[in-house]
Amino acid sequence: MNGKFLVVVAFIIERDRHVLLLRRSMSKDHAPGEWEPGSGRVRQGEAPLAAVLREVKEETGLDVTVLGLLDTFHFYRGTAREEAIGITFHCRATGGDLTLSSEHVEAKWVPFEQLPALDCSDWMRRAFAALPDRRTPPWN
Repeated sequence: MNGKFLVVVAFIIERDRHVLLLRRSMSKDHAPGEWEPGSGRVRQGEAPLAAVLREVKEETGLDVTVLGLLDTFHFYRGTAREEAIGITFHCRATGGDLTLSSEHVEAKWVPFEQLPALDCSDWMRRAFAALPDRRTPPWN
């Protein structure tokens, strides 16, 4: 181990009681073909919040408001097994048109009620469970 690690932001985007999931391109070195909420590296000197806004726009074309922090997680990325720390943010879509980058090949909006039944990683399950009261929208 070289003592370096990556910092990654993950973002769970909600709209109308649905969460956006993206299918990773098969050409990706980490988790090819898997569904995820969306994620990206924090650049050197970049604040995690700025990274979320940048990555959301790059990967989805959407504008979001960051509502808060949901979870943090540790993992080893890709075949190189790079040590990484992930920070998951809760976001609400506020505008823009859904336009996928080359990192993803498909997108779908999943109703809150279906999140507990998804076959997904532990970090995603914890983040979905941490969403504020999934039965009652926080804006009511």
